[in-house]
Amino acid sequence: MNTALTIVGAGGLAAAMTTALTRSRGIAVTIVSRRPASAAALARGRRGLRAERCIEDAVAGAEVVLLAVPDRAITPLALTLVPMRTSWRGVVVLHAAGAYGPELLAPLRARGASTGVLHPLAVLGASRPSALAGAAARIEGGASARKAARRLCALVGLVPLSGSVRPSPHGRRSYHAAASLVANDLIGLLAAGQDLLVRQGFGKRAALGALLTLAEGALASARRGGVASALTGPVARNDVATLAAQLTALAVDDPVAAAAHRALSLRLVDLAEAAGRLDRAEAKMFRRSLTRGRARRRTV
Repeated sequence: MNTALTIVGAGGLAAAMTTALTRSRGIAVTIVSRRPASAAALARGRRGLRAERCIEDAVAGAEVVLLAVPDRAITPLALTLVPMRTSWRGVVVLHAAGAYGPELLAPLRARGASTGVLHPLAVLGASRPSALAGAAARIEGGASARKAARRLCALVGLVPLSGSVRPSPHGRRSYHAAASLVANDLIGLLAAGQDLLVRQGFGKRAALGALLTLAEGALASARRGGVASALTGPVARNDVATLAAQLTALAVDDPVAAAAHRALSLRLVDLAEAAGRLDRAEAKMFRRSLTRGRARRRTV
């Protein structure tokens, strides 16, 4: 017997889920959105998927409901859904907001639903409809909600994270910040690097291609041996003077990037010292020069 899943929303997560679920058996998917044309486009030509124009009809027979909507819309939507069924007992309702827990769905939990979180650690968007396969996912919530979320993960190729986030606002926000650091902020670093190269006369496409190859090499090294094994550059070489020169140039060309480079270099110093790449005195020299806003050439 098929599980009846309703996805509310037609954005990046809904697109990725429907693409993956098209290949799955044992689940019947209904898509509904405040933009019916967007839901219809996701369902068009896909077996086992259908679009519904009326949200009441979409959730009426659902066993699992996934709210694939912006974070700020989750609780208002949950309140809207409450009167759409005479009973929510036995129904699982999930949201995908990484910085929050099941509390956003409290109105539905009060009516008997099992509520939870299924947050993919994946870069989603119209250009990445197959982004879920192999990506990790955070699962949280009641027993039935966790079970349904794990089944969805298996169907779309997500890998549930081992362990759990501390069930507190701070714990969830820290988890979500970690994701933003290595996804959103990474794009900010790429943009800053590209702008610097373009300013020096390189073409935009060539600059981005070169930096992407460099970044991919760093990520590949980290994947093979962990973050410490991927250390390169002035900190890893104990070259205070070169780091100072970089920061001086950045202070002129891009002060925001200079502040980011200074802060991240302090983190690299911690990492290099812990990995034995810098001794205590060398690490202290880096920290002193970085926190003073300048680096002095090391006397040999």
